[in-house]
Amino acid sequence: MIGNPAKMSVTMNFKRGQELRPELELILCCARTHLDDATAGRVRVLLRSKLNWAEIAAIACEHHVAPFLCENLRLAGEELVPSVWLDRLRQRTRESSGMAMVLLAELLHIHELFEAEPFPLIPFKGPVLSRLAYQNLAQRTFIDLDFVLQQKHIARATLLLESAGFRAELAARDEIASLGGCVPGQYAFVRKEARAQVELHTERTLRYFPTPLDFDKLSRRFLTVEIAGVKMRTFSIEDTLVMLCVHGNKHLWDRLSWIVDVAELITAQPVDWALAMQTAADMKSTRVLLLGLYLANELLGASLPEFVMERARQDSGVRWLASEVLGQFSGRADASPGALPRAIFRLRSRDGIGQGVRHMLRLTVAPTERDSDAVRLPRALGFLYAFVRPWRLLKEYGWGAFRKKSIRWSQ
Repeated sequence: MIGNPAKMSVTMNFKRGQELRPELELILCCARTHLDDATAGRVRVLLRSKLNWAEIAAIACEHHVAPFLCENLRLAGEELVPSVWLDRLRQRTRESSGMAMVLLAELLHIHELFEAEPFPLIPFKGPVLSRLAYQNLAQRTFIDLDFVLQQKHIARATLLLESAGFRAELAARDEIASLGGCVPGQYAFVRKEARAQVELHTERTLRYFPTPLDFDKLSRRFLTVEIAGVKMRTFSIEDTLVMLCVHGNKHLWDRLSWIVDVAELITAQPVDWALAMQTAADMKSTRVLLLGLYLANELLGASLPEFVMERARQDSGVRWLASEVLGQFSGRADASPGALPRAIFRLRSRDGIGQGVRHMLRLTVAPTERDSDAVRLPRALGFLYAFVRPWRLLKEYGWGAFRKKSIRWSQ
């Protein structure tokens, strides 16, 4: 059932003893679907200050929040925005909305294609999340379609997608045996005519869950959502919430839109918080869930039950991780850390030190298709990919604490 949207808390709880730059504060105030009077007033105050609009536009696009920024600037005080930058934001929003409509059409086509199959192909994020969290298919920026299914159905799913004109970017039908046992991060497909990208995820590819997804248990909690008049199954609100937090944590929360997703979902939908916490515990991702919720509250003022916030505040690991993420937004830290800081972040994200060490080691040595792309080994030597992967990660991210990015949150 779709819940009635409720407003997020007015207060932005950025409690780190430092002053936010006005460009960043403006983006945080606008990174939401609804502005209350107090937040709109603060936006107008910021718009009257001296702002670096080139940086604002770059950050908003990089973090996939340009549509929110454009709409809320229009409502709060578009006359205070330089027309050239407002036009650029409008253009980016039109592009985002156009892509959303293209992918919506593809979602409906794929849904129809798989309806006769005996196994479920469950849409995740994309238009489904836009419907659940935003009630607006065009407001959330997304560039592909994500689906979850069981590994044993990958070959059949590949045949069906290929029959619809998609090209597999990996030999999914052969279970990638030719790659020496490397497991892909996802099974990717593309249909260039429609600029459509599709990613299939399974219990094997979702590596950032400490334990494999229990698809049978998840299926008992499926909910039905209606999109463009078509009803389709997706994950429960509680399962979606945990999965969003795992996904954000996988990327070290370096894109603001992932935090916005969490904040908007818990604002728009009723959450069974006891079930959400139990689901996270079953997935050995309690700290990851608490971190995502803590960030949604700290950065965007999303309201949470007091017992959830109290549990997050009492967890020193959550506080440390949140400080690292918030440092990216305040400019205290670069948003693209090297291999060692990434490993430490992942280690501290887990619910216990033993679990953290095991999970970090698995991510460090269990190869993916990118490792096989870096070094081609014969199948008989496939075990050597366990050594190729750490080498490739160091080469890609470096040892150092930080790597530079072209767009920074602060100067």
